[in-house]
Amino acid sequence: MSFKPMPCSDRWNGLLTILVLGLLDLTLIHQVMNRPIDGLSFLLGLSAVAIPFLMVYIAYRTLGAFTMEYWVDRDAVTVVWGLTRHIVPLTHIEQILTDSALQPQQGPRFWHWPCPFRRRVHCGRLGIVNAYATQPFHEQLVLVTAEESYGLSPADRAGFVAALQERYALGAARPVRPELRRPPIWTWPLWRDRTALFLIAAGLFGVVLMFGVLSFLYPVLSADLPLHFDVSGLPDRIAPKANLFGLPVIGLVTWLFNTVVGIWLYRRVQHGAAYLLWGGALIVQGIAGLALFNLMRW
Repeated sequence: MSFKPMPCSDRWNGLLTILVLGLLDLTLIHQVMNRPIDGLSFLLGLSAVAIPFLMVYIAYRTLGAFTMEYWVDRDAVTVVWGLTRHIVPLTHIEQILTDSALQPQQGPRFWHWPCPFRRRVHCGRLGIVNAYATQPFHEQLVLVTAEESYGLSPADRAGFVAALQERYALGAARPVRPELRRPPIWTWPLWRDRTALFLIAAGLFGVVLMFGVLSFLYPVLSADLPLHFDVSGLPDRIAPKANLFGLPVIGLVTWLFNTVVGIWLYRRVQHGAAYLLWGGALIVQGIAGLALFNLMRW
């Protein structure tokens, strides 16, 4: 039996926000392509690259707001949120709170939007409450279990409670364990490996740093710069300063390639080889950054 949550206007606001961000991103790209290279163009370009990631996050929560449902069967309550399924066995439910006077210790944060009441909160004696709801906590229906509680906001509260009671009285048809089913990519051990995440993030930071420093200093550099030197240390190749961007591009391509191949190796439990690739990208960026620094001094 399926129950819809209380209506949530945030899902439509989420769609509108995604549209506005998409238009803003196109505007930033147009501005970057039609202005000289400088620090401002770098910041605009960086914003244009970051906005799609923000759009994906908002789209994820918006999808959850559109697809949120509560399925009740003889064995469990299944909470649907986007691509995830949270299964709560009926035999684990110790109590149903329909009017809780308790309040979360912290209110929603900006990253909980849209659908800010879909979040995990700590709430007094109940401990952790995993809320899949569209309404504030005091208006939620809370399923209390020994592990954690679950805050729901079905539009038909009376019908939802009656369905739970009817199926609980029938008894479980098969044993069910609490389970959170998510897309496989979300369960990768990589996301819990701090060393791996640090190496990947440090490589990305190095790329951004090279592009940023060059962009900010670009207006004051000479129009032509030496890009190669002979064995005596004298310049034997003079080229436009725009060619300096070849060094950050080398760092970017190296980081992208090593990151993708490293993740592929990591997934095959070849962690040492993955660390070497990600560390190698840092070394390449260090060499490219040092060369860039020396060339910009001319």
